[in-house]
Amino acid sequence: MKHLLILISLGINVTSLHAQELTDVDRDLLLDKLKEIQQTADSAARGKFSAAVSAFQIAAASDTAAHDLYLKCVEKVSFQDEARKAKDFREWRKRHKDGRDSAGFRRALRYQLSWLLKTIEICENPEARKRMPDAAIGMIESILADAKLLEDQKGVLGSSVLSSEFARAYELEGLKPENWALGPLAISSMYESVILPPWQNSDNLVMLEKGWNKRIEHSGLAVKLFSPEGEKDRIPDFEKWYRDERLDLLWSKQLDFFRYGSQRAAALEMLDHVKLNLENPKASGWISEFSTLVVGDDESPAGEKAEVAE
Repeated sequence: MKHLLILISLGINVTSLHAQELTDVDRDLLLDKLKEIQQTADSAARGKFSAAVSAFQIAAASDTAAHDLYLKCVEKVSFQDEARKAKDFREWRKRHKDGRDSAGFRRALRYQLSWLLKTIEICENPEARKRMPDAAIGMIESILADAKLLEDQKGVLGSSVLSSEFARAYELEGLKPENWALGPLAISSMYESVILPPWQNSDNLVMLEKGWNKRIEHSGLAVKLFSPEGEKDRIPDFEKWYRDERLDLLWSKQLDFFRYGSQRAAALEMLDHVKLNLENPKASGWISEFSTLVVGDDESPAGEKAEVAE
């Protein structure tokens, strides 16, 4: 009956509903109605984004404002929407003040809001991605500069901004940005999906070099600044990063320059990399990958096989 009423409301002939296919007129009416519905939905979405952006921009202006908006969002999502008593929220707020609330938490919320604004921006305007590499590098450097204040906030900074209380309160969880880092301190994802891709071509080798150097620098600093110290001021996590992940990143950098830059120069760098790190567990994998590239890299941008000096 519900579907019958919908068809009647569209003006579609239902005299022989089960015997006839849609006529051209029926199709036109349906398409017009669907277009109208889509326009209404798009307008509602733009209004929702506009309200969120306005609120987030104001809140991102200071740590206190970011925290105030956070409290309002928690109250809406976890108490008002759940029809819980105002008393319950007051009790939660007291526990929050005595526990999680801190200068570092408030600063982390501010960074979370800033990256959520960037996420909304690229969803609304894909062209905005062109200016995101520098914005992302600036975001990471600001967070690292605040590392002492943020030492207990790695979880907040690394988690998806679309699962934050801000996104939930403004019903933004459904946003699905493609090839995008969702955490302001998700460094690997930030570089792989936001920063490096625009520079991974033969026309941007200077910027590609800058991007890779920044990635290695930022990855190491993040481990050093956000990891616990061991005995005698040692940082075991950083030592492991320096021994393992740093070498992987250097190898990946050389692969990029083999693909997009001078194959000969990159091949020589890769050869040195392997020679200097033969005892590393990854060495056999590097050699295998390198051999494959040298033997037949027919799909490389330069279209030539690498020449490797003895």
